Amino acid sequence: MNSPQLLSSFEHCDRKGFWDRDWDRAKIDFHELLMAGITEGVTTTRQDLGTAAGEAVIGIASEREILTKEHNVYDLCVHHASIADLVSTAIRKPSDAPWGFPEPQTLPNGVLWHSGAFLSPDGTKLRRIVLATNWSDDRHWSEARSYFSLAESCIYGLPLQQAVIVLGASRDGKRHGYWSKGLRHPANRKLRFRKKSEGKFKDSWATIFREDHDEISTLEWLDALYSDGVFSDICFSVEIPIPEKAARQRIIDLAAKKLDIIYQTKELPEPNLSTCFWPVPCAHKGHCHSGLPPSGKYGFVQIA
Repeated sequence: MNSPQLLSSFEHCDRKGFWDRDWDRAKIDFHELLMAGITEGVTTTRQDLGTAAGEAVIGIASEREILTKEHNVYDLCVHHASIADLVSTAIRKPSDAPWGFPEPQTLPNGVLWHSGAFLSPDGTKLRRIVLATNWSDDRHWSEARSYFSLAESCIYGLPLQQAVIVLGASRDGKRHGYWSKGLRHPANRKLRFRKKSEGKFKDSWATIFREDHDEISTLEWLDALYSDGVFSDICFSVEIPIPEKAARQRIIDLAAKKLDIIYQTKELPEPNLSTCFWPVPCAHKGHCHSGLPPSGKYGFVQIA
């Protein structure tokens, strides 16, 4: 569990932070699976980094059970592998050196900060990937002022580049955004996403999903996104600068204090009922409401 995630869990609910310190869910959800694939894509030494990203998704899915209510799990894994391929290729050129990972940092009180960010190849900037269903001003500030962005920048003393990937709505386990779905002309087979003039495409245009059309290369799909002017809507960068000295120190001290509280907590904190199902259902809700600790019975494994 990296430090930004642990702190976010703790601020959501003291009990969630306490349990996340020592336990991890055995199953993986599609959001985590997609992020794992993209991570492989931006950090691999292979030139075919998009293919590496997609293979990582399938490889992880073959080893870990997927947390989903859908029955066509393999199809959905291939769907997310295709997205991982596209996103990785879009945010890192094959000629670019692999992204790295920052080393843990010792905070003023001696607690170690384990980063959840990436490090640029030249070591001058942190990088972070944000996977979002949609984007708004509220989401912008939520991400920019989070432990994942602001605290990372403060602790490492480096600006952070936040790569925002807008995936579109999720229905029946699939993403219905431009990364995964487009329109194809019935005759000339041209791939399109948005008309350059007002109006809609004719009904004769077929809706297609990326994973069903291997004959369309990754670069061809990305070129079509550029041509129709939708790429900047679904892939853009947000710069997080280093705060001035006093503000930066306040964030560092806050992170150090709260991490120390988490690691020093010995007794199970009281539950927070208002956060069990909002804004998303808590992974610990089952055993928490039964009054029992996490265990293999509830689908958790202990962190070494």
